[in-house]
Amino acid sequence: MKTGTIRFSTTIMTMLVLLLLTSCFAGVALADEAGEHESKSDISLISFIQPLGICTLGFALVTFTTGLFRRKLGKRFLKVHRVFAWLTVGFALCHGILVSVLF
Repeated sequence: MKTGTIRFSTTIMTMLVLLLLTSCFAGVALADEAGEHESKSDISLISFIQPLGICTLGFALVTFTTGLFRRKLGKRFLKVHRVFAWLTVGFALCHGILVSVLF
């Protein structure tokens, strides 16, 4: 019974993080031919591309590492591995969307 609530809350948390990250794309300004971006806010979405890529790589490495040490983690392996896998997918999608929209 405990496992079901942990899995449920992890899924909800992952979906909330993805929802919050993708909601920032509502006001995305497309680049013109010169590569200059006009946006109404002071924060440039281009500045998020590199950190999102680094986060994606970091979470992918942690996901891979938890796969290597699955015998040492025991029962916690699947929970930890699943959380980091969803975070990797979420950050990769956000990174890919930003790159495809802005460049």
